[in-house]
Amino acid sequence: MSVKFFIPAKPTSADLETILRTAVECRPLAPFDDRLIKFVTDFSRSILLDRNMRAFPELIVLANYFKSGNIAKLKKELLADGAHLCVARGLVFHIAPSNVDSVFLYSSLLSLLCGNVNLIRVSNKSGVQMNLILSKLDALLADAHADLADKFFVFSYEHDDAITSLISSHCHVRVAWGGDETVKKIRSLPLRPTASELCFPDRFSVAMMHADALLGVDEAELSEISSNFFNDSIWFAQQACSSPRLVAWIGDAVICTAARQRFWRAFEGQLPSKEFENSPGMVMDRFVSSCMVATESLHRETSSLAFPTRILLESGDLGAVKHYHCGNGLFYEQCFTSVPDFLRTLTDQEQTLSVFGFEPEELVRCLKELPMRSVDRVTKIGQALDFGHLWDGYNLLHAFTRQIAVNL
Repeated sequence: MSVKFFIPAKPTSADLETILRTAVECRPLAPFDDRLIKFVTDFSRSILLDRNMRAFPELIVLANYFKSGNIAKLKKELLADGAHLCVARGLVFHIAPSNVDSVFLYSSLLSLLCGNVNLIRVSNKSGVQMNLILSKLDALLADAHADLADKFFVFSYEHDDAITSLISSHCHVRVAWGGDETVKKIRSLPLRPTASELCFPDRFSVAMMHADALLGVDEAELSEISSNFFNDSIWFAQQACSSPRLVAWIGDAVICTAARQRFWRAFEGQLPSKEFENSPGMVMDRFVSSCMVATESLHRETSSLAFPTRILLESGDLGAVKHYHCGNGLFYEQCFTSVPDFLRTLTDQEQTLSVFGFEPEELVRCLKELPMRSVDRVTKIGQALDFGHLWDGYNLLHAFTRQIAVNL
């Protein structure tokens, strides 16, 4: 079995079965053991103090999430109920996505903080960000935190059901990130009977704008809103599951048209000061997606194929065109007269709803109109990419630990 290890670069055993057997037999650490907290905060600090990391704002966000203050809050939440004994699950197998280099770190570092041994398969097509991350992790585990080297393995292998099945037969939790077909394939491979599984398949996220409220803001606030929306959508080229691909405008037709025009002028005004990729391949992807959407009856209007490309759709079900969306600076738009009218069109594929211009009380009332299983997160514009331990409906702190009932 051909497995390339990145962390540790030279494992004590090159035999995967030996590594798995040793990992299962080792004594787990207690959740939020001081050694685990020190390692994760040192890793966070190594990113924040590295000027080269300023070129990767998503890694700065990651590092801020794992600062000591937030870890203390996570620890307090997990261990608040002292009536039961909280322990690690054991061996956790993470299958990382290929399109967002840093996302595997959130789940794997939370799992590590919960005391688990972690085996993380990453894509062999990973880029600069991944190499920087791995070099920092390896340096810490090879030196100041060598005592944790047997708790955190990062490796790669070609798609091989035999290897995935072998690891799955040993692990206590399997975490699968990827497209629908990837997740279906992984879920078809058996786990040990006592194991659990978390799956993060394709999702479709949306932004909802109050048209009248947007027309009422001054230029400075409009600039901030459009800049925040850029960060939500254009980082990761809209490939992140929480990046908005649809903008829903709430209001009457005239107001929605005026708000759309004002917002996109402000958004385009941000572009000269932003760094983003718009390769010929991405332009072609938007062109092909636009052509496919044009064949459907929902299509009303398409902007030019410049960056961004916008397609205005009828205010109906998106099911016929969701799968055409390529990301890469493409936005669907729809207009609705009320929030419930829009929410009723959502499905179990929608993950994050980022909003502007709505009062929290109004939104909470309207969310009762959501169809079964739709929407897992509601955030402000500008916070769509912010990670939390509540993700896709899972509480990751609970998923990575066990509660042992002690009734004496």
